[in-house]
Amino acid sequence: MKRLKSELGRLFRASDNAADRIGLVNHDGLVTTLVVTIARSRDWPVVAGLLDGLRENLDLPLPAVSVSGAAGFQLWLPLAEPVARETAAGFLLALRRQFLADIDDKDLGLLPLADGPDRLPGIPAWSAESDRWSAFIDPSMGGMFAEGGGLDFEPNPDRQADLLAAIRPIELDDFKRALAVMTVSERQETGPVAQATPTILGGGYSEPRDFLLAVMNEPSVPLPMRIDAAKALLGHERRWAIE
Repeated sequence: MKRLKSELGRLFRASDNAADRIGLVNHDGLVTTLVVTIARSRDWPVVAGLLDGLRENLDLPLPAVSVSGAAGFQLWLPLAEPVARETAAGFLLALRRQFLADIDDKDLGLLPLADGPDRLPGIPAWSAESDRWSAFIDPSMGGMFAEGGGLDFEPNPDRQADLLAAIRPIELDDFKRALAVMTVSERQETGPVAQATPTILGGGYSEPRDFLLAVMNEPSVPLPMRIDAAKALLGHERRWAIE
């Protein structure tokens, strides 16, 4: 258990006295970890596609992957250096647009956004709802959980620590490069929405605020994404006014 706590602390800055929760934002209000949640276990092929995209398209280290005790998956992307909320929101919205278009909004969580939680339940944990355990998993075994979530036995702490030990936080330069790649790449699909997408992605935005404004004002972007961009931008403007 000591090794597991050490790895949780290394990746997610989780303290021993808060091992049952994983914080996504530090005391300065900056984002330290991004999380993508997929509510349905049968959407594993989309999760696998996102993992491939992070590695092959964006040249980023693979995130930690967990299964929920009830159903679905979580992808944990720890950052080597914290970033502003609006920057994190821009990155998450770009991931959503590029790799997660097949997931309904109700089945997808992108955290932390302006109105989302800043802390999530720790892993592993037992779910009273399903009588199963959440756990970090080897992504190559993800297909085994496509029919249902969680483990029916308590995960071995040392094995959980081994899985986390292989995870590298995303370095800031790599994070910025990946965000730039996503904001300038053009979608390959045909159709009105895809044709309009390069209007946003082709700007080469140097500031997250400009990217969020573009997302918010682009009619072809799904309304929930535009709302999320507006919320992230509002949070940025409020902090600027206070400072």
